[in-house]
Amino acid sequence: MGLIVVALVILGVYIAIRLAATASAWVAGNRFRAYRMLAARYRGRYENRGLSDPPTVSFGYNGSSVRVGLAPLVPGQTLGPRTRVVARFRTGLPFRLELAPAGRPAPPQPPRGTRPVRVGDVEFDRWFVVQANDPEMARAFLTEPVRQSVANLQRLAPPSGMLLSINPERLLVQVDRNLAPQPDALLLAVHESLVIHDGLQLGVCSRLSQGIEIVATGSAAPEELGPAICKVCGEPIEPPTVLCSTCLTPHHRDCWEFVGSCSIYGCSGRQCVPAEVIA
Repeated sequence: MGLIVVALVILGVYIAIRLAATASAWVAGNRFRAYRMLAARYRGRYENRGLSDPPTVSFGYNGSSVRVGLAPLVPGQTLGPRTRVVARFRTGLPFRLELAPAGRPAPPQPPRGTRPVRVGDVEFDRWFVVQANDPEMARAFLTEPVRQSVANLQRLAPPSGMLLSINPERLLVQVDRNLAPQPDALLLAVHESLVIHDGLQLGVCSRLSQGIEIVATGSAAPEELGPAICKVCGEPIEPPTVLCSTCLTPHHRDCWEFVGSCSIYGCSGRQCVPAEVIA
């Protein structure tokens, strides 16, 4: 009789464990279904380390490495969940920009070398604040389709709960909300982020291609042209100056050291020389 009771107890424990495991798997699968759908949509890599650790999805897109997930929690801060789409560029871009709704608290310091930019769209300029190191490049980037994507992302977020940040290495889109419970919302956020990514690539290429022409030697004295403009910070270049050893584009020395490579799109130069060596 005693053996039968022990056997029944063991059987009951086994059944309970199996049911708990099945329930846990169901909860995880349902909770993170949006990320699985996202991975399938873009043929990406789905990673999940457990119920307590939110998943991420990674995939390649138009020369960039894209990663989607929740922003890490910062100890001591009471920030809510924030969905992030981060695209890291294969080749650095000579561009810095930060865009946020007008009601979002401004950072203690604006991104290095940036200044306020007005796009020229009355409604957009009313609702969003833009800081960029190259105003013309910012306007070339913020075309109507990109502005529409920014507005769509803002609709997914709580009031003023959206951020777009660009530096030479990556594009970051943040929605201050966990979009995982709504698969359609997460898929839309990633789609709009990729529209912004493509608009950035086109805008940068368009801006860098402007004003390039072949002129006869001696058609204008160097002093008549004025100082060169640094593509990293957007400020006139005064000594000390360094040149990319590959394409001879001038940079501020500290801007070169900050970026770590040439700021010209498509140039892979990582070595610089003092300007006086070439002069």
